Amino acid sequence: MKYKLIIPSLVIMGCATPVLANKSDGKKAVDQAHVLIETAERNDASMNASYLLKSARDNLSKAKVHMEERDWVDAEIAAKKAQRDAEVADAKSLSIKAEKSYNDLKAAVDLLKSELDRKRSML
Repeated sequence: MKYKLIIPSLVIMGCATPVLANKSDGKKAVDQAHVLIETAERNDASMNASYLLKSARDNLSKAKVHMEERDWVDAEIAAKKAQRDAEVADAKSLSIKAEKSYNDLKAAVDLLKSELDRKRSML
């Protein structure tokens, strides 16, 4: 009974890879990766997540090489890896920026509280 469920699952998982990728799918994936890398760069990922951004750029370069070699499947796979790395780099960078903003705001609130306590003690 278990095999009846496992075999179709494996077939479906195998179909999830871009086996039938064509030039337009590869080009679309490369373009999306390029946009995601640019977005991550605008959000300071080069400072906050440089290793992830480098990985995204490396995978994008590989995807472009595969496109030139007319290897659409590998081009799409490399481009999707670049997309993933760029998205993670962007998220990490935004997280670091948000944490810094939170810490700055918390410090300002703490300063205001201490000033308020000081003023109250003078009354």
